[in-house]
Parts: sequence; C-alpha cells; structure tokens
Amino acid sequence: MKPLPHPHRSVSRLFVPCILSILFTLLLVANHPSLAQSVRVIFLHHSCGENLIEQGNVREGLTALGYEFYDHGYNDEGLRLADGSYTGTNFDVPGDNTDPDGFAAIFAQPLHDPPDNTFSYLMQYDIIAFKSCFPVSNIGSDGQLAEYQSYYRSIRDRAGQYPDKVFIIVTQPPQVPFNSDPTEAARARAFANWLQSDEYLAGHPNVFVFDFFGLLAGDDDFLRPEYRADEYDAHPNEQANRTIGPLFVAFVDQAVRSAHTGAPRPTPATTPPVEQTTQPPLPVAPPPMAGLIDDFESTADHWEASTDGTGSTVECSPDTGSAHSGAASLRVHYSMAPDGWGDCGRYFESPQDWNGSAGLSLWLHSDQAGQWVTLMLLAGDPAGPTPFETYFETTAESTEGWSQFVFPWADFVRAEWADEGGLAELDPARVTGFGFSLGAGETRNEGTLWVDDIGLVTGEAQPPAEGTPPATPIEEEPSGGLCPFSALALPLGAVGILFYRRHRSPILPSASAAA
Repeated sequence: MKPLPHPHRSVSRLFVPCILSILFTLLLVANHPSLAQSVRVIFLHHSCGENLIEQGNVREGLTALGYEFYDHGYNDEGLRLADGSYTGTNFDVPGDNTDPDGFAAIFAQPLHDPPDNTFSYLMQYDIIAFKSCFPVSNIGSDGQLAEYQSYYRSIRDRAGQYPDKVFIIVTQPPQVPFNSDPTEAARARAFANWLQSDEYLAGHPNVFVFDFFGLLAGDDDFLRPEYRADEYDAHPNEQANRTIGPLFVAFVDQAVRSAHTGAPRPTPATTPPVEQTTQPPLPVAPPPMAGLIDDFESTADHWEASTDGTGSTVECSPDTGSAHSGAASLRVHYSMAPDGWGDCGRYFESPQDWNGSAGLSLWLHSDQAGQWVTLMLLAGDPAGPTPFETYFETTAESTEGWSQFVFPWADFVRAEWADEGGLAELDPARVTGFGFSLGAGETRNEGTLWVDDIGLVTGEAQPPAEGTPPATPIEEEPSGGLCPFSALALPLGAVGILFYRRHRSPILPSASAAA
C-alpha cells in the first residue's frame, strides 16, 4: 500500500526523514512475508489439527498472506506440501507420540544436517507449530500437571537456543464430560493458562502460545456443546474449526511480526460470543450505513504502520481480543517519542467512489480518554493524492466500551501541508486511501485504540457530540515542497508499489483547545 503522506517538520530536517522513509520501506519488505521471500511454516499435529486446517481454511489463509504452509500428521500420513499434496514421506515421529512427553523427547534430539530425526526435520522450517490432542486434557493429578510443565520447560529452553526460528505451541483441545471429570478439566485449563503465562514465556521472545483450549472450552472447562459432534467425541466439529481457523492464521502472522520486529506479542484470541452483548444506547439514533469499508474479519491484513523513525513505534494489525461486532477489530498500539508521530493507514489499489454517501462512520474503543487523533483521507490522482484531515478526541465513553464516531465529508479540510495543485476540496468519488495519525508533544505519548466497522453513512451525517477539533496545530510550519525522494519508485516485492513519504510535525490540539 501507499503510506499516508506528511509534510516536513522543517526545511533543515528535510533530507533525514526522506532517507528514513526509504529505510523503512526496505525494512517493511524484509519483515513481511507477502513482500519478501516466502516464510515456511510447519504444523505437527494429529486429527484435530488436520480438521482445523481443512475446515478452518488454514492453508488458504496463510498462503494468502504469503506464507508456505506445510503440515505433518500421523506417520502413516506424513508430510503435506504447501499445495496440500502428500509427499509419501514422514518425519519418523517416535511412537507417533505428540503428548507432552513425546514432544519433550523430540526436542531433546540432536540437530543434524542432513536431517535424520524428527527435530532435525522440523528445524528445516522457519516457523514450527505443534499441538497435542485432547487426551492430554485428562490430567489425573497435580503431579501429572507438574510433569507436563516440566516437559514444556525443556521444550521452551531448547527452542530458546534457536532465536532465528519461531515456535508456536498450540494448547490441547478440551475433553467432553463423558470422557473426563471436572477436576481433570480444571487441571487442563490450568495447564493451558500456565503455558500462556509470563512465568513460562518471559525471556523467550521466539516462543508463542495459541490457546486452542481456551477458544474451544466453555466455563466448565469442557468442549463447548455447540462445538461437539456428539457427547462422546472430543474432536471439535466443523463449526468450531470454521470459527477458529482464521484466528489461528492471524495469530501465526502476528507472532512472526512480533518475533522479527519486536512488536508486542499477539493479543490472546477470544471466541466470539454466541449472543452479542447489547451496546449502550446512543443519545440519538446512529445514521444508517451505506456500505461497509472494513470490519477486519478477513485474514488479509491491508493496514500498515509507519513512524518518524526516531524512537516512536506503532503496532497496527487485526486483533481477535476485542471487537464491536464479529470476531476481530483493528488494534493500534502507539508509543510516540517526544515530538514524534506515527500512522496506521490503508491504500486502495484503485480509487473508491464514495460519492453516494454523506460521510464516514467508525466504532472506536480506547484505553484512555482525551487522546487527539487525526483521521486522514487521500483523494485525487493515485500517483499524487491530496490529503484531507479532520480530528477527534477519545472520550470517557470510548474507554468503557465501543463508541460511534461520525464524520461528514464537510469536516475534512485540505491539509495545510499539502503540495500545490491537486484537489481544492475533498472529492468522495476519488478516495485512494485513509488512515489514523497520532503524535506527541514534549513528553512521550502512549496508548491503544481499537477500531471496528468502518463504513459509509447515508442521509445527513452528524459529527460526534463529544470533543471539538483542535484550534490550531502546534508548531505549524509551511511545507517546503516535495521530499527529494518522493518521486523515487521503490519496488516492493511483487506488488511494485510507488512508496513515498512526506513528513510533518504531529498534529495536536493547542493548549486552549485541550483545556
């Protein structure tokens, strides 16, 4: 995508930001599999894992993100290639044992090249995911739980010896009541929770845990009734796999980003509730939606983050831990250095015609009130779009739950730092991108936003009642024209996007506006 453009902070700082822009571009190519060389994923599993792959479209989802996904079931089934075909070979898993003691034995094997044991075969891949089956949830005593924990400590410690690899532990599925009892189920839950704890994961940045158990289990720690084939079979059914497959795909992608870029760990996924909770009533009826732009339910991640490169960080990706509706939202976690800025934006490959609508609507949840956010639209020539901006402030209501924000087209004004030429006014029929921008003043600014259900509004759009736009941006300076490298075409893998940046000072409310 094309990141959102920015003006210069000052003429004297013109060249450094542009160089940082190019470095950021190259870093983006290197660190995302869809823009660079393919990343190879191997998933070692038995029948529950195979059902998750087939019914949850795991292979298709990871392939769409640019990964090569391989998997290995029982030895008699063996290895499947990235295209899903069987090779007729296997990794010689000792005793076909994927219980904790079996995995501990595998991770205790020596690493040989060429490979001649299970561990050596697994280590030919970049991402190693592995899962035990539901019998592991029959934990009959506290001593057995402690034994399982000991096995996984040895697995974790061996994984830590290979920091260039990413290891993803998939917790075991829960049992059904017919095959277990409440005390065993409680220990199974405790085991899954322990694997996700800081006690287990702290200091091991290349080890991640996908909580398959937590997504499948009800409050009684057994397989949810709606996820059962019958009362005697603990294999999760097709409904379960269709629901959880996309969450697993997103988790793998986020784990890779975290391991390779230092971004925060993936947020633990939660199963979408069977019944949606009712949102607090709004003071006025929300305007009708004309069309959904992004509900973040797709496994494809169209959003990209960028910063000033001077100590600011932004994590911008789908999150299954919180949603206004459906299973996921966009999580924007930001830590802005003093006088720094960061963006989270999306670019359309062809202009979007939103002319039949009255404005833009979104739902937002925030971790704190009083945070000013710039909402930007790009419109006009895709090769050199004109930026238009409006501002809003996170409210107390948005910290307690999801709040709707509505922006009429008239609220978007041409950015003062926009280049000469282009559009004088926003043309909703020629939108090429949009996104969010955050900044900091003299002190570091940190926080998290969740955005969901971005859509177009029909009828007369009313602006949000809470907050007012900032009176004037602080330290506003005239733009000095294009960044010298703005016309430089940088190839981004197969997509070949023209990637350019123009830097600006963070847009914050003045002291009078913030008061």
